[in-house]
Amino acid sequence: MMRKAAWIALLACTSAAAQQTAQYTQYVFNMFAINPAVAGSKDCIDVRLGYRQQWVGFPGAPVTGWATVAGTIKPKGRPFKANRHGVGAFVEADNTGPLGYTSFQAAYAYHIQMKRDFFMSLGFFAGVRQEKLSLGDVYAADNSDPALTNNGNVMVYPDITPGIWLYGKSTWAGLSMQQVLANKVKGIGMDTRLARNYIFSLGHRYRIDRKFSVVPSTLVKVAPGAPMALDINVMLEYQRKLGLGMSYRNQDAVAFMLKVPFLKYFSLGYSYDITTSKLRVGSANTHEIILGIYPCLPLDPEKAIVRCPIFE
Repeated sequence: MMRKAAWIALLACTSAAAQQTAQYTQYVFNMFAINPAVAGSKDCIDVRLGYRQQWVGFPGAPVTGWATVAGTIKPKGRPFKANRHGVGAFVEADNTGPLGYTSFQAAYAYHIQMKRDFFMSLGFFAGVRQEKLSLGDVYAADNSDPALTNNGNVMVYPDITPGIWLYGKSTWAGLSMQQVLANKVKGIGMDTRLARNYIFSLGHRYRIDRKFSVVPSTLVKVAPGAPMALDINVMLEYQRKLGLGMSYRNQDAVAFMLKVPFLKYFSLGYSYDITTSKLRVGSANTHEIILGIYPCLPLDPEKAIVRCPIFE
């Protein structure tokens, strides 16, 4: 809803102060996409492929596809839990009505061991964006509006997102700032800029018994010109693999989530958002699917990176 409001404001020839970023329901299963400091938090290469179809049937509703890959640079001749480097990459394509963007980001993170099973990581995304405006999809009462004189693709660079990540065996907390440079998008609208988006996440795993645990978490997103977005998730896990969960997003949706491991190195996440805002009158609900691939070989527990809940 916030992104739709943003491009309507742009095409009405106002000063578009905010360019909304993509929305994810399964943020726990997709944390690297929103916080670059997560890169290198896992023992091996971690790949995520995702697709989100929001508000099915609503004209111009957001559609997002993305892919992430991240890993750690293992130190030689030192204990594996020493301070280390993480690297990764993130590709995302998002379309909302006549507006859209494609983004490529490279990531670097440095992990500092604070104590035996607790780390702090500082990282950043750096890359480029291609902003798109298709005037063929715009219906305006006044076609002479100067905001409608440009049509095509605009490259925006550099695009930088810093982040900080704290994690242990059962707890994590993170903060990132997307579009920190607030770049001006020349050639689309009158005074269009990429607005800073602040994203905070927090979660903890509570063990019920040897097989079951519950993972409550929250994510808060704040952006200028848009209401604060608050997600509250609860996931019930079986043997730290199979998961069933629910999510609530203020003023927008209630969601149901399923996470299923299969074969040896794969995990599939699916969420179904039931729209609770006024948009439910003109649209169906939202589907999001994420495939996780992580070919981790068995490791000596004494040499393994701490098992953070977001990777299980």
